[in-house]
Amino acid sequence: MSLLLGICGFVANADETPRVLDPQWRLTQIASEPDLVTPTGCCFDDQGRLLVIECHTHFPPDDYLGPKTDRIYRFDDSDGDGVLDRQRLFYEGGEATMNIANLGDGWFAVCTRSELMKLRDSVNDGIADQRVVLLTHETSANYPHNGLGGLTLGPDGWLYVGQGENFGEPYQLIGSDGSKQVGGGEGGNVFRCRTDGSRVERVATGFWNPFGLCFDSANRLWAAGNDPDSMPPNRLMHIVHGGDYGFQFRFGRAGIHPLQSWNGEFPGTLPMTAGTGEAACAVIQHGSHLWVTSWGDNRIERYSLDPRGASWTSKTEVVVQGDENFRPVAMAIAKDGSIYITDWVDRSYPVHGKGRLWRLSPVNDAVLQTQSLPEITAAETNALPLSESTSMAIETRLNALRNDDPFVRQAAITGLVQQDQLSALDQKMLTDPQHRVGRMLAWRWKELCDPASVPAVKRNTMIAAGLKDDSDAVVLTALRWAAERMCKDQLPAITSLLKQDRLSPPVFSAAMAAIAYLETGAASGRGRDPAIEKRLVEFANDVTRSARLRGLALQRLPPDADSPSDQELGNDIDGNTDRVLSREVVRLLVARGTDGSFDELAKIASNESIDEQTRADAIAGLSPKAASYAGLINRLSLPKQPAVLQVETKRIRNTNVRRDNAARPSRENIDGWMQLVGRSQDVDAGRRVFFRRGCSNCHVHSGRGTNTGPDLTHLAGQMTRPRILESILNPSKEVGPLYVPWTVLTSDGHVLTGLKMDRPGAKNQLRLQGADGNIFEVPRDEIEQLQPSEKSIMPVGLEDSMTLDELADLIAFLSEGELDMTAGN
Repeated sequence: MSLLLGICGFVANADETPRVLDPQWRLTQIASEPDLVTPTGCCFDDQGRLLVIECHTHFPPDDYLGPKTDRIYRFDDSDGDGVLDRQRLFYEGGEATMNIANLGDGWFAVCTRSELMKLRDSVNDGIADQRVVLLTHETSANYPHNGLGGLTLGPDGWLYVGQGENFGEPYQLIGSDGSKQVGGGEGGNVFRCRTDGSRVERVATGFWNPFGLCFDSANRLWAAGNDPDSMPPNRLMHIVHGGDYGFQFRFGRAGIHPLQSWNGEFPGTLPMTAGTGEAACAVIQHGSHLWVTSWGDNRIERYSLDPRGASWTSKTEVVVQGDENFRPVAMAIAKDGSIYITDWVDRSYPVHGKGRLWRLSPVNDAVLQTQSLPEITAAETNALPLSESTSMAIETRLNALRNDDPFVRQAAITGLVQQDQLSALDQKMLTDPQHRVGRMLAWRWKELCDPASVPAVKRNTMIAAGLKDDSDAVVLTALRWAAERMCKDQLPAITSLLKQDRLSPPVFSAAMAAIAYLETGAASGRGRDPAIEKRLVEFANDVTRSARLRGLALQRLPPDADSPSDQELGNDIDGNTDRVLSREVVRLLVARGTDGSFDELAKIASNESIDEQTRADAIAGLSPKAASYAGLINRLSLPKQPAVLQVETKRIRNTNVRRDNAARPSRENIDGWMQLVGRSQDVDAGRRVFFRRGCSNCHVHSGRGTNTGPDLTHLAGQMTRPRILESILNPSKEVGPLYVPWTVLTSDGHVLTGLKMDRPGAKNQLRLQGADGNIFEVPRDEIEQLQPSEKSIMPVGLEDSMTLDELADLIAFLSEGELDMTAGN
């Protein structure tokens, strides 16, 4: 056990106090139950006293003995020794109270699910006696923490508030002056108002639940997004005005609908800065880092920032790691540089009578000296006037719409809206696709913020033109806008897209999803959408459709789809079958992995009327059952057989031969490797290597494989061959935020590694996916430690599992891809 712990860097807990992994900090307990239970938000007042929300209304059990409303306590130092040792009631009232912020002059903003109010003790007796409602959140939804939640006071004097996905229910957010924002279905938002509750404005959208908000020392706004279990990790996001961060509840809470995105994949959406732990609740700036609480992973994380254009990127560093009974929620920074943390303690959502307050303090003053976040970069400085300048020419913003940086493009879009340049934009001939995308996104944002300001006829005219555009980005933007506004009159135009034989896979997928949504008015909350699958099956079975588009439909069907049957798939291939369709038939049969599907593959491999590449694909698909089909494989390896079949049968029979005898350079010598494997052009052979050698156990390509690692479909044209090769040889050099693996130390000394899965397992089980693509569960009460790994889940040495010829073909496949399947832009 001790040897294992030393190797893996784990240290066993001696008691229930969370472990501090940075020796420059120490953690001490300040308060606990019964004095403080189920705490949520906290903040310091101007005198250095800490106000803490005690929530009693978050799913109270029928026999709950606590108060019927929430409370706010004020902690202070009674004897001047630096310890907050006195707890007194400041306010009692409210339901589902989530956050609190210091407004100055004795006022505190307090956020409940249904309203934003401010409180003050006007007579200095320690009890709040003034209460003013700033915002009212009118909606039928009543879940405690998916309404109003995130809260921070900006350096601009505005009060910023986060709203959760609200179950997609219609809502009105009404200010004290009657100003309001309305919506429903679009997911979570960030709004702002003046500190008197006036001038309600929408700042950004596309969140699950932006529960944590803060401004840093350079006046950037940050959000910790408490995102759904379907799309780990949660997100740390740099929030800019007008930004769309990709999620829409109307398209299903699973977060994997083709019209959604999590990391800027869809046109007009912005990427995250970093992936965070599960159930991220708060974000603050302290020194040179952003700090985030992870309720679900029992820890506190911090992030140093690296510039990425006009925004930033970062990686997770764990500072404090607790056990299952450490559930950090909110953080507040004291004048001495200590961080105070509220702790929900128990994994149970219903209030349970447990709670703690912690103080994380530096071991000496030197820890806090000369530490600050990066100042505004040149890229950020250049982007700022694009959104804010009142005198900038429209041509400057149009030029910015062509920038490769999505944050620069977003600044230009925001400027077009805020500076009222849309009418002038409509008068221009927009020959660049990015200009047309920007124009639609600008009008879409204007409509989201003020639905009455954009006549339906104008919106529909733009969508209709967008659906006819020759740019994928424009068409995708139009499809999403049509679906989210339920423009059923656009159905004929969307359906007609499916007649275009050269339609790209992303547009095909989005069009199918848009049709299903417009026809049914809903999307599935699960990983599979029956309405979409129904249309895919109908399309795949329609022999009047082009073979290529039928292939795209098959490509998107899950292996366990009821239709088409294995025999129907096999019957789809004959001597005249288009190569694109036959390839997808084979891939679906391989993915099914049943006795019936293997038999169909054997028939295809034997059929001399079928093209040689498809037969070779079928042979490769038989690799897992090679022993069962040894006679067929031997027969197809004879010299009289086509060369491509001989090569494939040889590779199957030599599956266990891990490498040839050729000298191989070090993994750092990319140029040397390129001399050996950089020249193959055999994309078909490379595709077979990808699926036969296990790459598809972790990666998806063209709709097939496993999402343990990144989808590799679109590497072609985006990564050079040397860069692709380097990612195979040195997989841990760059690990994307969605694919950070987790290392688990169990109480019996086992160390397990995997990606957190999209859905929880059985009760009290942590569900993970290993490098082999298999899913496993670990009882939570057997977990000693859980922490992210800096190493990729992709194993080192993959190149040793194949011959140089196979590696060369694999590089050719990944760099060239399915060029005939990605046409359209």
